[in-house]
Amino acid sequence: MLTKVQKTMDTVTTAIGAILLAVMFLVIMANVVLRLIPNIGGFSWYMEFSQYANVWALLIGASGIAAAGTNLRVEVIDALLERFPWGLKLTRVIVDVALIVYYAILTWSGYELATRARQAVSTMPQFTMGQVYMIFPVAGVLCIVGAVINLLVTLTVKEEGKEEKAQ
Repeated sequence: MLTKVQKTMDTVTTAIGAILLAVMFLVIMANVVLRLIPNIGGFSWYMEFSQYANVWALLIGASGIAAAGTNLRVEVIDALLERFPWGLKLTRVIVDVALIVYYAILTWSGYELATRARQAVSTMPQFTMGQVYMIFPVAGVLCIVGAVINLLVTLTVKEEGKEEKAQ
């Protein structure tokens, strides 16, 4: 059950990230075409939009990575503990807990940033920087959920890869 939730979250966040990147690409391409047409120019906000869409795609994709447990890591300890499944599981639990703490700090700091930037105006029409920065607490919460899912999978999956039955 948890592995299905884990895979679903990874798939959904990957799709959202891909959509954001596709929209970013379309805005940039439309801007290139519009600049070639005399007396029209292009979008004044295309660069800022593309930067925000890129960051949003990255942060939303990070929650899928957190859920799948595929964060970039050095696997030296994993190799050393290969013969000790309990040690390998323990290191993964420690890493997951550390990630949850990190994502909690990201969420809180992102919320503080977004609330402090409520009045700052973005160059994109009708947006404040506070609205743009709200991705940090949103992505932080998604990453916490993903990391908790991965932690639960780590704790409930036997070494053979089968989920333990709940008692």
